[in-house]
Amino acid sequence: MTEPKPPYDNSEQQQQKAVRDHERVQQLFWQAVEKPPEERIHWINGQSIPADIAKLVIAAVRADLEAPPDPQEVDPQKASLAETINVTSTRIHDANAGRRLPVIPNYEILEEIDRGGMGIVYKARQFRPDRLVAVKMMRTGAFSSAQDIERFLHEANAASQLAHAAVVPVHEVGEINGEPFIVMKLINGATLEKLLRGSALTTTEAVEKLRVVAYAIADAHEHGIIHRDLKPANILIEHTTGQPWVMDFGLAKNLQADSNLTSVGDIMGTPGYMAPEQATGQASTASPAADVYGLGAILYRILTGRPPIEAADGDFARTMQLIREHDIISPRERDRRIPVDLNALCVKSLETDPARRYSNAGEFAADLRRCLEGESIQARPSGIIRRVQRWARHRPGVAVTICMLLVFYTYHLIADLAGLLPGDEGFKRSINYVVPLAILNAAIWQWWLQRTSGAAWTLYAWSTGEVLLLTTVIFSGDGARSGLIPAMFVLVAASSLRCRALLIGYVTILTMLSYGFLWIHTSVVRQQPVGALTGIPVLLAFALMGVVQFIAINRSSASFEAPGDGLPGKISRS
Repeated sequence: MTEPKPPYDNSEQQQQKAVRDHERVQQLFWQAVEKPPEERIHWINGQSIPADIAKLVIAAVRADLEAPPDPQEVDPQKASLAETINVTSTRIHDANAGRRLPVIPNYEILEEIDRGGMGIVYKARQFRPDRLVAVKMMRTGAFSSAQDIERFLHEANAASQLAHAAVVPVHEVGEINGEPFIVMKLINGATLEKLLRGSALTTTEAVEKLRVVAYAIADAHEHGIIHRDLKPANILIEHTTGQPWVMDFGLAKNLQADSNLTSVGDIMGTPGYMAPEQATGQASTASPAADVYGLGAILYRILTGRPPIEAADGDFARTMQLIREHDIISPRERDRRIPVDLNALCVKSLETDPARRYSNAGEFAADLRRCLEGESIQARPSGIIRRVQRWARHRPGVAVTICMLLVFYTYHLIADLAGLLPGDEGFKRSINYVVPLAILNAAIWQWWLQRTSGAAWTLYAWSTGEVLLLTTVIFSGDGARSGLIPAMFVLVAASSLRCRALLIGYVTILTMLSYGFLWIHTSVVRQQPVGALTGIPVLLAFALMGVVQFIAINRSSASFEAPGDGLPGKISRS
């Protein structure tokens, strides 16, 4: 009788895959729970992940929402993960059904007051000494590893080393039934993010709160601690005193001690407020300049009502590339009422290169104080070259158009003066008309692109106008025999700047049709034959260039020209 085969492959390779799957599900779960409950399942379904991983994440999220997972969505081959999810679902359901709260000796847990990606915060009464406190515990979720627990306790260790008046003090760190908890000062207040959304603070008041926070972070830097997750949601403003408090040192790094909490490839922080060097996955190399970026991003949020970098549809990879490579739009470009000095301070703190920023939070805080008190600041407005560079990166369509026209018109003037152009005055006049029209076309569509929040049809109309104007110039000259035909290749190449694959295809086809028209008109109407050995290779070259650009753009998901002011829509914390 043949012995039945074991239901699971326990080979080392299979175990390694199970570990990788567990880590991937864990990562996606924490990303999902930071989103509004009604958006979580939709967000998961929108991710490019294997179906079995998606099913497990959906099951975990449903468990966290107190809804038992659908048995059809749990792959029986993933037994350990499925069991973890089901156990967690039962624990959450039972706990809520009985309205039970954690039981900790010397504390009476009164109510839940906040819930984040890693933990739940309760309001509690401590009996000895008699006082109200905040108790933070690991979030009752589907996944809790040893590293999760270590990172959770790391918050208490980092905060306990600081004695600044704006850092929430830690009273006690303990463990109950194997679950760690942190006891902190209870702050009766609201986050800066909530107050900014409700317009409960004036800009000056919010900047003043940020100044206090900056000095608290400067104190942390003096103690060798980097926060690495500064954002408005991690700043609590006390209702009665207006005192700002810095919270959540869970991602903090101690510069004076090695840490195994992060490794190469870890991306630590919150998209929108995360420094570019953190988005590279080199979290262990983060310096105080990363916190300077976070402070600058909060200032940007105060001044403009939005974080400096936003992305669309929860596309995490796209957001990371935007953070790494995208220069921010200066606050004054969004609102000319913002003071020049405050704008310069904000821009300096948000430089992509850490070496261009303030070296630490103390320098940022000092300049912010000078700005608030009307003194001269150390940060100076960017030079003309840097400003032009920023402008061009956010308006690539206009920038490329102007550069192309400058090169073309300079060549035209030189060739005309040298007597190299044909004597047809109509061709020369058409160039003088088309060049300003092309600049006007680019300026109008760039403006309309912002007005329509990056509507796709705007880019298609813009590209159509460019192809037609160039075709007009070539038509008025030598037609398909013109030396300006290579400019059509430039239009195909430039279409990739919009990072829309379909637009590249559209421009490629449009230029091929335009060249085909010129070829036929030149050969048939003008009776200046352009041989098939010339025309066909040109058409093939257009097609090949379009295919190459199409493939290249599908290998990169970040766009430097996107909705609104040159940036796409939002993504939540990863």
